[in-house]
Amino acid sequence: MAAYDAFLLRYADLLQSCGLSDPERHARVVADAYNQPHRAYHNHAHITFMLDKLDNDILNHGLELTDLERHCVKFAIWWHDYVYDPNARDNEIQSIGAWEEFVNHLSADSAVLSAYKAPVSYLIECTISHTSPASAEAEQSLSPGLVSYFLDLDLAILASPREVYRTYADNIRREYIQYCLDDYRKGRANVLRRFLERGNIFSSSAREHNLPRVEDLESRARENIEWELSELDSGNLPKS
Repeated sequence: MAAYDAFLLRYADLLQSCGLSDPERHARVVADAYNQPHRAYHNHAHITFMLDKLDNDILNHGLELTDLERHCVKFAIWWHDYVYDPNARDNEIQSIGAWEEFVNHLSADSAVLSAYKAPVSYLIECTISHTSPASAEAEQSLSPGLVSYFLDLDLAILASPREVYRTYADNIRREYIQYCLDDYRKGRANVLRRFLERGNIFSSSAREHNLPRVEDLESRARENIEWELSELDSGNLPKS
């Protein structure tokens, strides 16, 4: 319960900064969603990982965000996997709908919350394909660099130390445990190969925001993915 309480209070603090009354009550709805038993990776640990990296980039790597940008990124982190069903194809759209319903319901209680509605929805939408659309329809209050940064943040686990990455890979399998080993290995390998086929897994956002070299993230992510592919091909991963 200590981890759950800390997770809940972290979101409650964000809601309180927007002037919402009774923030813990509203925070509990989101915290409970990430505590669902079918989530092995897309749970509170994933959200905490992203929030911690964001805070570290701001405190230790000179990431500069406006108040609007900081709130939008944080709310997008909290809501981008709010709805998660491994068998569904519209999780992000459902999450956007839940986020917008939340804002609409509480807009009278917090006028500032409405300013975050469209940009946060746009950030979540970008996670569908993990690309930053350079179109006229792009959310005008967000710079392309900020969108790229958020997408890189969501994929940062790919560049983590090997043991952390292995835990991530194991947890993904747990979310798809309903598939037999052969089918899972084929499907997972296809996903991983699509990452390798991209010109860049990570965008140039690290350069734009003066963060640690994106080349280092890129090389570590590719090494991890190639390692997992090798383990899948040899039958070493997953174990069951």
